[in-house]
Amino acid sequence: MVRFLQTNFLVVIILNSGNLFNYLFQLIVARSLPTADFGIFNALNSFNMIVQAPLGVIPFIITRYTVRLSALEPVKMLIWKFSQGLLLIGIALLIIGSLTLSWLKAYLHITSNLPILITIITAVVSLFVPILSATLQGLHRVIALSWVGSGSTMIRVILALILVTWLGWGINGALLTGLITIIVTLGIYLWLLRDVLKQPLAPLPPGIFREMARYAVPVAIFTIFNSYANNIDLVLVQHYLPEDSGYYATATILGKIAFFVPSVLVIVLFPEAAKNQEEGEENPRFLWLTLWATALLGGGVALLFNLFPEMIISLLFGKQYIESAPLLQIISIAMALLALSNVIFTYNLAHFRYGFLWFLAGGVGLLYSLIHFFHDTPLIIAQILLLSTSLIFIGTLGWHVVSCRVK
Repeated sequence: MVRFLQTNFLVVIILNSGNLFNYLFQLIVARSLPTADFGIFNALNSFNMIVQAPLGVIPFIITRYTVRLSALEPVKMLIWKFSQGLLLIGIALLIIGSLTLSWLKAYLHITSNLPILITIITAVVSLFVPILSATLQGLHRVIALSWVGSGSTMIRVILALILVTWLGWGINGALLTGLITIIVTLGIYLWLLRDVLKQPLAPLPPGIFREMARYAVPVAIFTIFNSYANNIDLVLVQHYLPEDSGYYATATILGKIAFFVPSVLVIVLFPEAAKNQEEGEENPRFLWLTLWATALLGGGVALLFNLFPEMIISLLFGKQYIESAPLLQIISIAMALLALSNVIFTYNLAHFRYGFLWFLAGGVGLLYSLIHFFHDTPLIIAQILLLSTSLIFIGTLGWHVVSCRVK
């Protein structure tokens, strides 16, 4: 338990120092681009996350089975097999992206092909990141993983100053910072896993891929709907209210601090819970400690944003984004609730329990449906987001408590 708390503390400090640079990056871009272009930039990033959502199952699978395999030789085989599969998926993404280029331009109200092409290439290259990062997580090298995550955001800030502020490349420069940072990050991950990569390939246990497939289906459903809960509102605002997307993006970027600051805790929670499950044990203290820490961190951020929204926005993004203040108040609460739900999701995934998917899928379905019919203003969309995340959290928490009592 002491080691769990110490690791959590270090991960929170290291990764959130990286989050600080991530938000510094957003500030640089926001102050360098027109409001509409800033909205397009973040809508493209959100669209990228949604497209890759089905592949979000990969980190969970690799982390869990790296914990089980433990020996480095079969872990290398696991990396090799997944890399081969993702190479084929990457080629397919390039083809599909090229064929749907015109539709994407029209849907997101973008006049140039280049931003979308950069986004597609970035999506393909980033496919290989979760393989390596999840391997580090499964090997319990979370401190090294955290340092890389933090350092990559610093690199992106430097690139933003060069490409966006100095050279004035606009949206294209902002998007290129992501592509270059991912390439550098892949190189660092490969170096950190050099002891694994030097090992000979060893066969994996028989039947492991069949077992992975059974596990992958519910986890893939989770990653898809979780990604939608985090990103679909920003994409829909760009589609329905493109002139207001910059203001909504500002509120979303700041509001998500209430999600991202505590969400780093699940990086430690998942391998610990998975290890307990493999040993036939369950330690709910890990869950409740993480929930309380998440409530403290996420709730504290949301409270701060509700007390001083205008001051924070004008200080960080400038007075031209002050209209985002009421949106920030609502979205920050929604993100804090989603962070709490995410802890329960992660813990139950590690223990092969999937009942929470009904509440997650229902909440996301409600979110999309209501925005489809009611999207007159960004404020209405933010209120719909809060309603959906509230129902997701209440339903998930209630399900977990009841299922534990029954057990």
